[in-house]
Formats: sequence, C-alpha cells, structure tokens
Amino acid sequence: MRITRSGRLAACTATALATGMLLASAASATGLPKPVTPTPRVTADDRVPGHLPTGKPKAATQQKQRLAAGANAAAGSAWNLFDVNGDGADDILYRGLSGTSYLKVSGPSEADTTFDVSKTDSAEDFKDVIPVGDLDHNGRPELLRLTVTGRLSLTEAYSTSGTSGAMWSGGGWNIYNKVFGAGDLTGDGNADLLARTNDGQLYLYPGTGKAGYDVPFGNRVLLGAGWGAFTQLIGGADYNGDGKTDVVATTAAGVMYFYKGTGSAAAPFGDSVRTGTGWNDFNQIVPLNDSNGQGLVLARTVSGQSRLYAADANGVLGNPQDMGKGWRSIGLFAGQGGIPAHGKSMLWGRTAGGTLFGYGAYGDGTFAPRKQISDDAGWPVADYGITLVSSLTTTSTPDMLWRDGGDMYDGEHPLGGGWDIYNSFAGVGDLTGDGYGDLLARDKSNVLWLYPGKGGNGQGFANRVKLGAGWGIYNKLIGAGDVTGDGRADLLARGTDGALWAYPGTGNTAAPFGDRVKIGSSGWNGFGKLTAAGDINGDGRTDLVGVDSAGVAYVYSATGEKGLNTFKGRTTLGGGWNTYAELL
Repeated sequence: MRITRSGRLAACTATALATGMLLASAASATGLPKPVTPTPRVTADDRVPGHLPTGKPKAATQQKQRLAAGANAAAGSAWNLFDVNGDGADDILYRGLSGTSYLKVSGPSEADTTFDVSKTDSAEDFKDVIPVGDLDHNGRPELLRLTVTGRLSLTEAYSTSGTSGAMWSGGGWNIYNKVFGAGDLTGDGNADLLARTNDGQLYLYPGTGKAGYDVPFGNRVLLGAGWGAFTQLIGGADYNGDGKTDVVATTAAGVMYFYKGTGSAAAPFGDSVRTGTGWNDFNQIVPLNDSNGQGLVLARTVSGQSRLYAADANGVLGNPQDMGKGWRSIGLFAGQGGIPAHGKSMLWGRTAGGTLFGYGAYGDGTFAPRKQISDDAGWPVADYGITLVSSLTTTSTPDMLWRDGGDMYDGEHPLGGGWDIYNSFAGVGDLTGDGYGDLLARDKSNVLWLYPGKGGNGQGFANRVKLGAGWGIYNKLIGAGDVTGDGRADLLARGTDGALWAYPGTGNTAAPFGDRVKIGSSGWNGFGKLTAAGDINGDGRTDLVGVDSAGVAYVYSATGEKGLNTFKGRTTLGGGWNTYAELL
C-alpha cells in the first residue's frame, strides 16, 4: 500500500528519534518541517572504568619556573600535552559514542566528569580534537578542534569542566589526514605540531609560544615523505627518558617504530628503530606523560580492553598495567593515533513488508539490539528507494535519501525530480575534499556521475560531474568512508563475477578515484545483501556486512593493508538476517 505524505512524515520522525538522524518531524502549520534533535546512538553514559597513575602536585617554585621558561627552557623539554588539573600528569579527554565528552583526570578517582568542548555550531561533531600542551606557558593547556571542512581552531581548557570559546582559527587543514601534538621538538621551549598529508608527507609547525587569538604556529617545514606507511602516529611524550619528546608509529601489520627526538629544529628525529610487533591488536593508541616526565602509551583492543604501557631507555614498550574493560564505548580519544572516522557507524534493515529497523554500533565490531525506526510497513520496497549515505553534514550521522518515483528527498527536504534515470546510488562520503559527503549515481546507460554535496540538510548537490561509462560490469556499488587507510573516502564495487574492487579516493572532484585495486578475488556474489556500515570497530576504517543465502550475517573489518589483505577474516553476527529485503 502506498503511504500518504503525512505517513512519510511520521515515518521520518520515528526514524530520527530512534537513531539520531537529522531528519524532520511532522510539518508545521506553514508546511515547513521542524528539526529533530539527534539522540544517542547506543547509550547515554559512555564513561569508562579504570584510573590513571596519581600525579604529584607541582610545587609553587616549580610551577613558576615552568611558566617563565618559555624560549629559555632546556632544549627538547617535554611538557604535558593535556594536564587539566595541574598535578603534572596528563589527563584523558574522550568522546563517547553518544556524542558526550568526558575527562578522566590522573589520580585514584574513577568518576570521570563531563567536559564541554565548546562549539560554534551545536550540531557539529568535530572530526578530531587534538591536545597540544600549554602553548603560551600560562598554566592551562590548549586544544585544537578540527572540523570536517578542514578548519582548525584553538581553545583553552580553563577548568576540569570545559574549554573556552574558539580563539585563533585557520582553514585548509583538510589536506592532512593526521594532525597531532608533538611537544617541544625544536628545542626552543615551545610546543610544536605535526601534520601528515594523505600521500604521506610529514610537516612540522613550530610553536610560537603564543595562544589566544595570536598565531600559535609558524610556517610549516617538510620533514620527509613515506609516513603514510603508518596507521597510527603519536607524539608529545618522552619515551626513552632523555628529556626530549619522541614519536611512536605503528604499521597496519602491527609493527611499532620509535623515532627518538633530538631537540634540534634542523633534524628533530633520529632514525626509526623497530621496537615491537602485535600492535594491530589495538585499534587506538594514545600518548600520555606522567608527573615524572615519563612517556606512556594507552592502548585499547577492539574488544574494549585498555592497557597502559611504559617504555625503557630504548623506547621499547612493555609491562602493561591493566586499565580495565569497557572502553569500547569511546568513539574518539583526544590525541588518538589512528585517523578519526566521520559519517556513518550503523546499520539499517528494511523488511519485505517495508518496516525499517536500525542497529547502532557498539565500537567492537558488533551491534546493539535492533530498534524499529519507522511505522509498520511504512516504507514499502516497491514504492520507495532508500539510500543511507555517509553524512552530508558536519554531524557524524548518516543521511537518509529516499525516492518517490523520480523525486528525491533528504529526510523531508525535497531535492528535485528526474532521479529515476539512475539504477544505483552510493553515498561513500567526501570525494571532493571539501569535507561534505557526496553522492554517486549510475544511470541506466551505466555511466557513473558524481553529485558534490553542499552541506546536507536539504541544501542538495552541486551540478553533477561525469565520471565515465562502463560501470555495468558491477552489480553492487557501496562504501561509507575510508577502506584503504589513507583518510579519504573510497568506493567499493562488486563485479558480476563475484570479485570485489576498491576505487581509492583522491579528493579531486574532476578525478575522484585512482586506479581500481582488486581486494576480493571471488565469492562476494554469495552475499545477497552487502553493505558498508562505516567504522564499527573503532579503528577509523569502514567495515562491511554481508548476508549469505542462509541468512547468516558476517562482518569484514578493514586492516589498513592493501589489495587482497584489505579485510581480515570474517566474524559472524549470527543468523536470521533474511528477515530483511535489504541492508542499508
């Protein structure tokens, strides 16, 4: 049965309330939709167990010496990255899957407190939050906030409850896939910043000793290429105990390398030293400094187990301290080593009868119990096409695009007619490099088109760009973020022969994909339903869910490696998934 427009409005409202989508509720008296506030995806309280080592409050004379040091500090001095309570040890700032941020301070307390990272747009989810230390030596640490559109802004942690408003800011930072605090690398007593491009070049931004509205960093300096080999990068801590800040990096294969800091602006690192293996068991690593100036690494497994590692004089990490289980609910660590994800981390299913159900991701490769997110039979498969696309906005929740004949809607916002010329859609994320999610559409002549996003919430798309013909060799086009591990959104395509291919994103509107790479040799046609759920295991890379003919669902997690090693061996979600006509 075809639902009325009022029925569609009600269904959109139910969807928004259940999954946190920025859709619309029932129309107002003027016919304009009313916005719906997103709700938590999985849980309302994401606080994690465990406590950090107790710090030692700095003596008044020590504090005065430190604040006055400035450019006269010892070469390579390793100050804290994020000591909010002033006890000389770093604290941890993290954002839960619900979107709430919390502060875990050093000391015996496990009572993490909410922490307000100020926003200029209340609906925005920062792509990354980066601790950089006390830039202006006033005793309070600064944070950098990075938006999906590439704007980096400075704020100060004025208390254990939150930050000040935005101060200095600058655009153009979306050329980097990783920006992280480095401590004092150059030996002038000021905290510096490191940034890596998508193609693996590493740049140093030397600190100026200023904060507030003053420019905190000087002109960038190229340190070298080849840094794209690392899936995780952290700095800003002294790991070998020589008083200079170092950098630690891990590869997709789990090999850890140590870069010893020199305290020299001309050559801030020594040669890399291999210090361990098995680090691909951890989906995130985070740098910390204790009150003695010792660098520590917090590491979290996919299952949510957290451990704290200290290093020896050679930078080798060992003898972990158990920090407890239950850390899977953290969606973003401030200063984390991995590239942060944005755009989608959930799964939808539509039954043959047209009822929608949503599954929020737990962060460990599994999903919370399903929730009905529409009216019964509210979205008949024969009447309405639905595409759940990676976020078109600055919020990290997907958008529901749906079609009624040739008319397309973003939630309740009409996007115009003529869309019935296409037989396949995919919203993989940002392909143009502006931070907003885009849409791919294949027409009935098998030509692929790109519709650059304009920010979502009904703003629609810019003029389409022709990408080429011959796309009829694929029976499935999917994606929801970064599969290859370089921070750019990628397109996956399943061939009619059952092979799976990746088209790596370039960030270039005119040519958004590089040469295709085979990532699955055969057998993918065995999945009647196959979709990209976004990052569901906390490593920043998108994962796949496929359902076989028996109704058993499997998760394929991306590894950060290339080619046929792109995905790990599959894990099962159990049976009964044939209740759905499609997964979104």
